[in-house]
Amino acid sequence: MAQQQSLKQLVTNTISDGKRLLTAQVNLTTTELSQTSKTIGQISLLAVIAISMVSMGGVFILIAIAYALVALGLPVWAGFLIVAVVLFLVAAVLGIVIMSKGKSVKAPNVASAQWKKTSESLTALNNLGE
Repeated sequence: MAQQQSLKQLVTNTISDGKRLLTAQVNLTTTELSQTSKTIGQISLLAVIAISMVSMGGVFILIAIAYALVALGLPVWAGFLIVAVVLFLVAAVLGIVIMSKGKSVKAPNVASAQWKKTSESLTALNNLGE
């Protein structure tokens, strides 16, 4: 009888430990997903800025072409063209930053591995109890 009680206590302790482990894994998963979403938010902001710069560059190129056609040879359009080139350069730099940040986005690998280990352990424990 004493042996059954200690076995019962062991199972109770194991279940309690399993609940604490699952809670810790939920917290780990939440933390990893939070970090990933923050990085995606930063990438999205930079992409919007890059798209804006490209759009503005396009407008300036069109204005420069218009002035070139009207003035043919006047240096006014050259100023507009220089501004457009600078905007495209800024967009290119932002594009490089976006690409480098995009490579750092990863799935929650640690949490996924821990969920698999817990599942295997609980399955083994369940099979032991049967």
